[in-house]
Amino acid sequence: MRASVSTLLVLLLLAVVASADDGVAADDGASHYQQGIQLMDNGGDLDKAIHEFERAGELGFQPLGVAYRLSRIYARTGHKDQALDQLEIMANGGFGMLELLEDQPDYASIKDDPRFVAALDSIRAARFPCKADEHRHAFDFWVGKWNVTQNGQFAGTNDIEPILGHCVLLEQWKGATGQQGKSFNYYDPGTKHWRQVWISDTGTVIEFTGQARDGGMFFTAQTVDPDDGSVTDHKFDFTQYDNGDVRQHWQTSTDGGKTWTTVWDGRYARQAD
Repeated sequence: MRASVSTLLVLLLLAVVASADDGVAADDGASHYQQGIQLMDNGGDLDKAIHEFERAGELGFQPLGVAYRLSRIYARTGHKDQALDQLEIMANGGFGMLELLEDQPDYASIKDDPRFVAALDSIRAARFPCKADEHRHAFDFWVGKWNVTQNGQFAGTNDIEPILGHCVLLEQWKGATGQQGKSFNYYDPGTKHWRQVWISDTGTVIEFTGQARDGGMFFTAQTVDPDDGSVTDHKFDFTQYDNGDVRQHWQTSTDGGKTWTTVWDGRYARQAD
C-alpha cells in the first residue's frame, strides 16, 4: 500500500511538471505573446491569437508590440475600427518602427483611411523628429546640386543633402582645381542656433555659429593662427536671389571687426536634372 501511494505521488508530481512544461500552467506575458505570434504567423486561430496578445498586454508585456500585432489581425479580418484604435495606441505610445508599418499588406484595407494616415504621420514624426521640426528646415534653400561661380568664373560644384532623418545637411564641395571639403550643418535646439563644421583636404577646420533670419542664414566664427596666435573673425552669409540661386558671401576681419575683407563671393546655380 505504501508503495502504491508513493508511486501515485510520483506520478502526480510528474504530471504537474509535464503540465508546466507544456505551457498549460504558464501565465507570463512572454509566453502568451509568443503563442499569439505562432498562431498569427502560421495560419492558426486568430481569435485565439487575439486572446493571447490581450493576455500578454494585461500582464504588461510589450504593450506597443501587442497593439501592433492586434492592429494587423483586426485589419486582416476586416475590423477596421479596432485596427485603427490599436494604431492610435501605438502612435500615442511612441511606437517608432516605421519599417513594420509602411507597405504592410495587412493594412491594405485601411491605408487610405484618414485615421490611419494621421497615426502613421504621428509615428513618422516620433521616429524622425527633425523632419517635423520647422527650425531644421530653415536652411533647406541650400539643399541641392549646384554649379558655383565666382566673378563669373566656374569655381566648382557643391552637393548639399539632408542626412540622418534631416537632422544634418551634408555639404560636399569639389573645387575647380581639385580641392575638396565637407561640412555638417545642423540646428542646435539647446542654443537655438545653427552650427556648421567645415573641414577641407588642406587641413582647414572652422566651426561656425549661425542664425536663420530674413530668409537667409548668417554664420560667424573665430579662428586662431597656430603659428602666431593671431585671431581672425569670420562672417559667412547665405542669401537667396529672386530666381532661387544662392549667394555665399564670406568676409574676414583681423582687427576685431573694424574692417572686413571679402575672401569669397560665390553664386550657386542649380544643376540641370
